[in-house]
Amino acid sequence: MEVDSLHKILKRQINRHLTPDCLEHPHFQQFIHAVNESYLSFDRDKELLEHSAMLNEREYSEINQKLKEEVSQRRQSIEKLIEAIHSIEVPEGESIVDFDPNNLVGLVGFLQRQIEYRKTIEDELRNAKEVAENATQAKSDFLSMMSHEIRTPLNGIVGMTYLMMQEDVPPTLTENLKTLQFSIEHLQALINDILDFSKIEAGKVELEEINFDFKHLVSNIKRAQQAKAQENGNRIKLMVDDDIPDSLIGDSLRIGQVLTNLVSNAIKFTHNGTITIELSLENRTENRARIYVSVQDTGIGIAPEKQEAIFTMFTQANSATTRKFGGTGLGLVITKKLLELHNSEIGVESQEGKGATFSFTLDLAISNVTAPIIQATDTVDNKTLKGLKVLLVEDYPVNVKVALKFLSMWGINVDTAENGQIGVEKCRDGQFDLVLMDLQMPVMDGYTAAQEIRKSNPDIPIIALTASATFSNRDRAVEVGMADYVTKPFNPKDLFSKIAKYSQRQPIS
Repeated sequence: MEVDSLHKILKRQINRHLTPDCLEHPHFQQFIHAVNESYLSFDRDKELLEHSAMLNEREYSEINQKLKEEVSQRRQSIEKLIEAIHSIEVPEGESIVDFDPNNLVGLVGFLQRQIEYRKTIEDELRNAKEVAENATQAKSDFLSMMSHEIRTPLNGIVGMTYLMMQEDVPPTLTENLKTLQFSIEHLQALINDILDFSKIEAGKVELEEINFDFKHLVSNIKRAQQAKAQENGNRIKLMVDDDIPDSLIGDSLRIGQVLTNLVSNAIKFTHNGTITIELSLENRTENRARIYVSVQDTGIGIAPEKQEAIFTMFTQANSATTRKFGGTGLGLVITKKLLELHNSEIGVESQEGKGATFSFTLDLAISNVTAPIIQATDTVDNKTLKGLKVLLVEDYPVNVKVALKFLSMWGINVDTAENGQIGVEKCRDGQFDLVLMDLQMPVMDGYTAAQEIRKSNPDIPIIALTASATFSNRDRAVEVGMADYVTKPFNPKDLFSKIAKYSQRQPIS
């Protein structure tokens, strides 16, 4: 029997206690073999047990470390939660206690009450928002209604005054008519300013994107303001950079309003002086042009400490200014807000008694399409529109009388309708070159009437002639198929030019 192949412990015991003769016995050899297998099995089991214990200890360590980390994160989360709870608004009558980090039930209960409180606040805010929006809409509707109610009789006053000034009247009456005309223009300017300001404040002014020629726009503004400037002994100078593109994209109406406000202000506060309008190209890329615009005058000027106040609603630099020159103090506020809609700012440089310069820049897209050139014209004659057949749809008798005087004076053949329903019937039965349509009338309003007329006569030009001056009314008028819009009290020259435009009659030079 080979003793060296046996388990080391068994081998040592055999060598110590047995003789070689014992190992020769077959039955004893079987016994020794069985004991050897037991020793070997014990070693294998021991190795497996040690290996298993080692793995369990490692897993236990990892699990224990993860538990420690989770406990730490839980503690930090609870601490942050308690810190956040102390920083939030709590319901009235409830105080924040010192929470035990282990009292999760208390924390969750408080948070539940806080969530319910926040929901209550949100509901109240939502209701308040709805109330505010309804109030804003009511304000807008009220202004629209008041605009209509004020402008309707004002149109009669303006028209009659204009007609009387065209007649041969005694010098004393002429002077009275001039005073009346000045008062009317002042009242009309106040109404326009208040309505514009209200529309801007309500966020109801959206800028249009149309092709226009900036240089012609400024030239037309100069021409329109020339007469008023001459009344104050002023001269208007125009300095225009020829490098400015001929066709730009923007809201020419609002840009024109900004410039008109600035030029009108300059004229009002300047006597026997000069108003200079400057346009220059600051920068140009392939698609955009940055244009510098300034209006400079030699008038009364503004003290540096008063320059910020002039952009505050209903405020002028000096209370005496209001008494001497009039105005609401809204013109520059409207100008500032309109420029903000163009992502621009109004700048002012002035010293008291040394004039003022108002300036801004506009970043406008360059158009590849030639802009339509709209020439300001003072041409009003009795031949251009002669022979036209026009239907006047108007319910207010005074305005019918005023419009008839102008239209008849221009040689137009006029038929009238006192509401939209009659207007639709007359358009169906007769042939007209153009329709002048009031918007707010009994029986059938102007919008519905325009839609009905369009069904049987899609090509006839319809011009809204109305005292409703809001942009929503204007947009709706265009949507129902009206070609243009003339606001009461209308300027006779404006009405003349639009009738000429849409009837394709050119003024006789």
